[in-house]
Amino acid sequence: MVVKIDFDLDADGFRRRFARIPESNLLQDDLYGRAMARVQGLRPRWGLIRDGNDELGVVQVLERHALSGLLGAVVLDRGPLWLPGTDGVAHVGDFFRAFSRIWPRRIGRRRRLIPELPASAHSMALLRAAGCRALTDTPAAGYATFIVAADAPATCRKRLLPRWRHALEKAEDAIADSRLVVHWPPARSRAADLLRRHLAQRQAVGYRGPTVAELQRLLVDYARADQLLIGEAREAGSDAPCSMIALLCHGTTATYQIAWNSDAGRRLHANNALLWSALDQLRERGIAHLDLGGHDALRSPLLRRYKAGLGGREVLLAGMHD
Repeated sequence: MVVKIDFDLDADGFRRRFARIPESNLLQDDLYGRAMARVQGLRPRWGLIRDGNDELGVVQVLERHALSGLLGAVVLDRGPLWLPGTDGVAHVGDFFRAFSRIWPRRIGRRRRLIPELPASAHSMALLRAAGCRALTDTPAAGYATFIVAADAPATCRKRLLPRWRHALEKAEDAIADSRLVVHWPPARSRAADLLRRHLAQRQAVGYRGPTVAELQRLLVDYARADQLLIGEAREAGSDAPCSMIALLCHGTTATYQIAWNSDAGRRLHANNALLWSALDQLRERGIAHLDLGGHDALRSPLLRRYKAGLGGREVLLAGMHD
């Protein structure tokens, strides 16, 4: 077996294969890669992973060169992704050895790798054997998320944790009494307002997150591609929203990217209502999973507890490597 990575795919070829991935992630989406390339001055490259004539998977890599290649950076976030029927664990060591033949570690080149591998002793051993070095002693702190299957409503409701279900029931009572209204307006018309509110709230609580330029680019590009969903909740009698969320759709999955909540929104549990309504929106689009976005599993216990309440499966990744 000789695993090779052919970086001769164009965006369309990559996207066709990406659409077949059962649980794709945002950071490997070509729309995301092109958005980050524009903001950060990187170049996206799309690779097809092969064993002879057999197609095994795909990978998106972002790179930058300077001084005729003497200086550079290469970024692989949450990849590679394996096509259905491929045993990714069996091939991941060969993939990273092939990756290092293309981008060997050297002076002047910065490598950042977040492998799409679970945090486990076995994963760490595979990565070490392939020449990757862990940049943290606590892999779960590097990236964790919850994946929620957009199953039938009754199935999803059974998975809710008690605290989250209780909050949702209060929101549903408010909707039934016409005290709360949830709707999904055209995304382009509401993206700027959501971003403004989100950034103000983020600054108030001291949360960092993606840069303003990155968020602007993502919202604009995903809206143009009709892959942005914005949910909005309003308290009865008010023309202003009390809570808003944005989802970015990619292949068979969507990612909960940003949100904003007011005091009224918290009182009415509007964010719970929006996330529950989001599952209906995804079902209508034929999207199978909702990724609740990255969190630090060790340092963000309250955020982790809230996301866990929606009944998803927690994914802890093997952390950052070079």
